[in-house]
Amino acid sequence: MRALLMAVLLSGALMSSTPASAQPLPAWDTADVGPRGSWSVGVFNPLRIAVHDSIELQTHPLLFFVAPNVDARFALLRSPLRLTAEAGLSMPTLAMRLVKGYLFPSWGTSQNDIGWMLTPRAGLLLSGNVLEHDVWTIRADAAFRIPLGPNSAMPLNFFLTPLDLVLAAPLTGFRSRVGGAYDHAFNDRLRLRGELNLYVTGSQGNLIVSGRDVGAIASVSPLVLTAHVGVDIAISEHSRITAGVLWANADQGATRLVEGADGFSERVRVRSNDFLPTLDFIWQGF
Repeated sequence: MRALLMAVLLSGALMSSTPASAQPLPAWDTADVGPRGSWSVGVFNPLRIAVHDSIELQTHPLLFFVAPNVDARFALLRSPLRLTAEAGLSMPTLAMRLVKGYLFPSWGTSQNDIGWMLTPRAGLLLSGNVLEHDVWTIRADAAFRIPLGPNSAMPLNFFLTPLDLVLAAPLTGFRSRVGGAYDHAFNDRLRLRGELNLYVTGSQGNLIVSGRDVGAIASVSPLVLTAHVGVDIAISEHSRITAGVLWANADQGATRLVEGADGFSERVRVRSNDFLPTLDFIWQGF
């Protein structure tokens, strides 16, 4: 009798700690398009709503009223491979003007203003399964700037690469990406995701030394490499915490002294590395 009581209590504890679906947490940010009526939103992740079994709309709620933005996701293939096309449009001008005295100090006192612009975006995602619940994804996308009148936009060169990438299309005129990710399910509540991306932006301009443009011989490379490793932890059947670390490698104009075999030193260009923590809380509903 005592053994039976212990078994009942143990099974109750296990059920209370496992989502009712008894299924692993679904992979995030893949080519999968949810069924009609499903939705998800994070503090920093976009609000995504399935208006059809093959169509999702998404927007970033925190930015929508200062930088109107919308993306549509269209499921072209469903199973076993999932192919999804994305197309979007944003208008970042107002948000950029609101922070021009901080992120854009030269525009804070200049008579020039940040011009009105549109930034269309298009992309493709392809996902497939490995084993039963692991998911791989490859993606390619590009965004570019359409100026609506005079525009004095210049590269930010903020020395924080993720922010430079967010604003690359509005400020350099172009940003493209190719990358891949692998999402592994450990159990019902825990997933591990690794992602690697290569970005190409528009011209980042030339290296500035002591306030002087040193010319095209020292132009800043438009190539940026990023990697992200994160874990998703289920809080309930429809919510999760996602946390990780982002690494970005970019040309920020840094240099260092290198001593040659002849004993003389010369200054050479080196690429910079940024490491940033990532954290979000995501809700999903049906």
